[in-house]
Amino acid sequence: MNLLITTLGTSWQIVPELFGVTNPKDYDFFCNSQSAVQFRESYNILPVDELWIITTQGQHDIEKLESWSNKWNCNLHIFVCKGVDKFQNENEIIKMRSFIYRIVLAGSQKADVLYLSLSGGRKTMSADMQEAGNLFGCDAMIHVVDIAKTPDEYKNDDLLDAPKEEYAKCFIPLVVNQKIEANLIVSADNERLETKSFPIEFDKYSVLQIFEEDGTLAKEIAERKKRSSQVYTNFYNRITAQENHRRDLFRKLYFLHPDKLSKLKNYKVGQNKKADFALLKKLPKAELHSHLGGVLSPEEIIEVAKTERNYKADSGYKRSKEFRQLIDQILLYENNPSGFEQKIYGQYSDDKNFFAIGIDAYQKLGDYQGSSLLQTRNTISKAVELYARNLIQNNVRYVEIRCSPYKYTRLGLTTAEVVQCMMNALSPFANSIEYRFIYIIGRQASKEEIKDSINQILNLIKQNNEFKEKLVGIDLAGNEGKTKPSELREDFMPLLKECLNITIHAGETESVNSIWEAVYHLSADRIGHGLKLLDNEELLNRFINKNIGVEMCPSSNYQIVGFDHTKEHKYPLAEYMAWGLKVCLNTDDQGISRTNLTNEYIKASELCPELTLWDFIVLIRNSISMAFCDSNTKNKLMHSFEDEVLNILTEVL
Repeated sequence: MNLLITTLGTSWQIVPELFGVTNPKDYDFFCNSQSAVQFRESYNILPVDELWIITTQGQHDIEKLESWSNKWNCNLHIFVCKGVDKFQNENEIIKMRSFIYRIVLAGSQKADVLYLSLSGGRKTMSADMQEAGNLFGCDAMIHVVDIAKTPDEYKNDDLLDAPKEEYAKCFIPLVVNQKIEANLIVSADNERLETKSFPIEFDKYSVLQIFEEDGTLAKEIAERKKRSSQVYTNFYNRITAQENHRRDLFRKLYFLHPDKLSKLKNYKVGQNKKADFALLKKLPKAELHSHLGGVLSPEEIIEVAKTERNYKADSGYKRSKEFRQLIDQILLYENNPSGFEQKIYGQYSDDKNFFAIGIDAYQKLGDYQGSSLLQTRNTISKAVELYARNLIQNNVRYVEIRCSPYKYTRLGLTTAEVVQCMMNALSPFANSIEYRFIYIIGRQASKEEIKDSINQILNLIKQNNEFKEKLVGIDLAGNEGKTKPSELREDFMPLLKECLNITIHAGETESVNSIWEAVYHLSADRIGHGLKLLDNEELLNRFINKNIGVEMCPSSNYQIVGFDHTKEHKYPLAEYMAWGLKVCLNTDDQGISRTNLTNEYIKASELCPELTLWDFIVLIRNSISMAFCDSNTKNKLMHSFEDEVLNILTEVL
């Protein structure tokens, strides 16, 4: 059954108008109204089988409505609320509100298609009708606007007989809301509002029926709303209080239907890798741990080397013999990139062998890129360009690029020229990627070299405002066994005075003490890898309480250290999340690891099969929450990520 419910005031003419809009075949003149035709087609308005009218006690031209319904074959029922007439007191208002709720509740559970009209009766009745639709659901809320004449300008008989063509042009039907989902407010014991608790029994053969109304339904709804608002407030406070300690989701995802939210929490990523990869690739992402020196694939290394084939000396800088030999070696494979890949990886070309190879063997795989290759404007610009395009392909919207500009100065470029070259290369992608820099200080360097690097950073900050705005942190990277954080406290003090963020590679190949030193000696805001935190529960709790983030890199952690999904070598990501540790996923050296950020989410699902789509959305949110950028940028990113993730999940769930 298709049902239209409307309230009725002093003007009975609104009823034929509504019925003519929904049932044009039965009410011919509305077939001539272009606005009515467009309205029905645009919102898929179907003819109704029954028309229910809710009204107050008193004379409302009931006889004319009955006469009209008989003439136009309309199955009409008029419900009168006894004891309510002119709304002279609050009791009458509550009674009518409860009466409207009761009728709409009955209609919502009886009808296949339900339309509610907001056109008839007093304003308070229209407001109560709209609220009833929000509470119990409907397929559309309809309003009809008179744009030419008032009802008083028509003779009453005009609506009983076939009206003139001009009459149909006088009204514009509007959909106020379409397809309102029921928002049935449950009680403390999860009991939903049903007609059995608030019945409205009527004689289906009688047009006019008068009912007593005690107002109990309106009072019950008011009480449930009050309790619901308290539940909402408590829930909001709960998730706000746990912002830094739990697996916090984008808040707008709580707008999802509970069934979709449940599916999000229970969907195991990785069981359908092709579909999951496509979904994860589509989602916006942020990358916080990515080394420029290791971003190129073998094919991309060749592309970068080609920029030096016919170079013209720029600014008088010369290419060294070693550099020219490197370019020549790479270009030998210009037409054979697979052969070049085999030359680089050897036995590690097989992923099964690319497992637990250690940090030294892993770093050796980058010999043809990084500081060996990025020594000219040509190679630096091309490498940055290829990297940016890869980020865009994987929908990475924010990136913190780790780099060592001082290592790219062997052929005469200054560190200032290197960073300017990088920023120039990133400029064309500014609308797609929000980028920042993290300056790497290498552990392998001598104390003098480390001090010199720190001075270069301080000078760059003073000399280049653009770079100062883009520089958000310092990274102590390299083999953990070379130089301990405790040995660098005094050297790092000038950087700490500049209030620069600190992230440190720790707990990857060394013990948990390396992590402890990074936090307590160098005031690390984030830790790269941090794979040994479970060995010190007190330190783990310190991370949680101080909101210190951990940047995890599944592929390189698998390739260097040997973590997998087995109990003996279990990757700690899922357990970290269970503790409430703030953690995010990254690529580390995406070219060396032969990965990208989307693939890191798939790799994480292989290492931790228990993780769900909910968990991966949390990881995406964490990456923004942990970012070193300023608060305004972070807020913009958070809101844009939130909206985009909601839209994507609404479509796919």
